[in-house]
Amino acid sequence: MWVTVDGERPLGKAEARLLCRAVWLMLADCGAVIASRTDVERECRVYGIDWFDQWEAEQKVWLLEQVATALLTDQQPLKPAAMWEATVDAIFQHVFEQVVEEFEHETLDDNEFVPAAIESAAMDDLGHACEPRWRDDVILALKQQQNRVVEIGQSAGQAKQWRRLVMQLADRILGVAAYQTAESYRDEQAAKLAAFLEQKGLPVDFLTQIPPFLGQHETEASVERLRKLIKRFGRCS
Repeated sequence: MWVTVDGERPLGKAEARLLCRAVWLMLADCGAVIASRTDVERECRVYGIDWFDQWEAEQKVWLLEQVATALLTDQQPLKPAAMWEATVDAIFQHVFEQVVEEFEHETLDDNEFVPAAIESAAMDDLGHACEPRWRDDVILALKQQQNRVVEIGQSAGQAKQWRRLVMQLADRILGVAAYQTAESYRDEQAAKLAAFLEQKGLPVDFLTQIPPFLGQHETEASVERLRKLIKRFGRCS
């Protein structure tokens, strides 16, 4: 369960499908980084969200598992923490980046959409034969959230409008995220931070909760649990 602006609930079908597509690719990225440590080390994808980007790949796997489980199942909501809010933001930033990549591929392929190789491979691993465009899943999730049809242009020139739509999805789930404001008070304004957390009803350790660094076997178990969770949500239309 997640405390959304609509109350405490798990995600609906369309929201869940979009989230699972993003989390699957983010998990694959983390897995590739972990595997590369025995060869030529590579870095995780950067989303410009420090509270997510700063962690090691194993920590990101754990964050993705915890957040996806809370968003997709009936388990009790997670205790409020900056790391959860940032993880949700990173997931929807990934969604937006996939929308932009679709535009780029359509331009390269003379307006005929061809899924990126990494996405196609990931979908094949799940046993699915087809996938809708990311934009289609965004529109379906918005329709579910807002109970109305969303109309928007389908060209790269509408990228800013698409970003706004993706952020609407995240905002409907997160509400007003507090982690960035809280972080801005942390270094030199301890009293202001304490007052802000109290005003928002947030725990005093909102900024100090951090993901554990998992060992190899723990990481593998976390990856497997997350894969099984994602597979429960079919994503072909």
